[in-house]
This record gives sequence, C-alpha cells and structure tokens, in this order.
Amino acid sequence: MRLLFLILFSTAFILKGQDKIFLKNGSSKKGIVISVGNDFIFFKTSDTALITERISKSEIVLIEKYNGKIFIFSKEESPVDSLKLNKKIYRNSFGIQPFNFLLGRITGAYEYLSKNGKIGFVIPLSLTFDPVGVIYKTTVDSTRSSAIHTKGFNFIGGADVNFYIGRNNFEGFFLGPRIRYGTDMFLQGTEAYSLQTQFGWKLGEPDERIAQHISVGIGFVRILASPLGNRINPKQSYGWFSINYRIGFNW
Repeated sequence: MRLLFLILFSTAFILKGQDKIFLKNGSSKKGIVISVGNDFIFFKTSDTALITERISKSEIVLIEKYNGKIFIFSKEESPVDSLKLNKKIYRNSFGIQPFNFLLGRITGAYEYLSKNGKIGFVIPLSLTFDPVGVIYKTTVDSTRSSAIHTKGFNFIGGADVNFYIGRNNFEGFFLGPRIRYGTDMFLQGTEAYSLQTQFGWKLGEPDERIAQHISVGIGFVRILASPLGNRINPKQSYGWFSINYRIGFNW
C-alpha cells in the first residue's frame, strides 16, 4: 500500500510540475522548459524524455511555469518586417526605354516581381522602324554605300529574368538572362535572336511609383536572315553588347 501511495504521489508531483507553452496557432504543449535562447526555447515532454524539442520564440504567446509564473513573449520587428508593415510594395511595373528610339525602336516592358521581391520577370516588346530619313538625314548620292530608308515596321520581343541580390531586395544590384528575337528594321530587315547576361542596378523604393533600371548586356547574336549581303552573313553568330535604360510606373 505504501508503494502504491508513493507512485501516485510521485505521478501527481510530476504532472503538477510541468510547464505549459501556449502557441500563436491556438495549441499548447506541456513539458519542462530546459533553457531559453535568443530565438528558441528548448523543452522536454517529461523529465525522463530523451528528446529535447525546440520551438521558435516567434511562435509562442506565453509560458506558464509549474510554480505559476507567467512569461509573455512578443516578436520584435526586424527591418524587413517593419518595411512590409509600413510600406506598400508594388509588384507590377510598366516602363519604356526612351533611348531605344534613336536606334529605331519604340520599346515597352512589363515586369512582375515575386512575392519576396527578389525575382523580376520581364516581358519586353519593341516596334522597330528605320530611323534613317526619320531621325537621321539620308545621303543624296547614288553610291551603293549611301544610306537608304527602309520602309515598314516590325517587332522584336523576348524575356528577361532579373535576380535582385542586393542587401535591399527591392533596390540595388541585379543580374540574369536576357533573350531577344525579331526583325531589326534599322538593319534593313535583319532577322536574328540574341542571348545575353545582363548586369544592372535598380533605383526606386518599394512604395514609390517610379522605378528606373540601368543595365549592361553581354552575349551573342545569331543572324537568321539578312538582306545586307556580305556585310552581315546569315546563319552566323557574333558577339553582342547592349546598354539599356528603362523608366517605369509601378502599381
């Protein structure tokens, strides 16, 4: 009888001596809190348990100790959390590349940012025309080397993927692939595709309506068809370099 009493007494003491952990998801845990760190608390479900569990302090509402003491936990805001709470992040942008007009292109580009703001998916489209005779004067002589205006319009499209790797996810350095395909009327209707690696810098806070991109592309271009004869050989690849500037409106 004494042995049974001691077992019941010890069990009651163990149950009474358990700590209670209340979580933000509405659930609770009973156990023994071993230690409290900067980011996590460590506890066991019982004094004889072999496994020590770990819970993030950001998930805990409060801890009620076996002696009745209560410890309330509140998550401190990090700079990123404060940014998300106080600023509205615009994930859509439409911009133009004004300097492309000098090369016979009217270019617009739509960009969509991922949820964390670290990846931008860009769809550009250019209406191409021959600026010779429109922006630049044509030569009057009739030699074969004289500039002749090429009539008509065509298109160049493609895709970019911008990986923003600066300390600020929404502003700073980015890089990624840059693909283009279409017909360039400045080169008298040359059809080609190009593949480049793009390096650039984005200017603009996440809550601002205006953003700017400045980048440099390095890669190659593959000529598919060209009326320029010996000056550009079809079915050939050439080194290709580009400097790009885009100013956009965010929403």
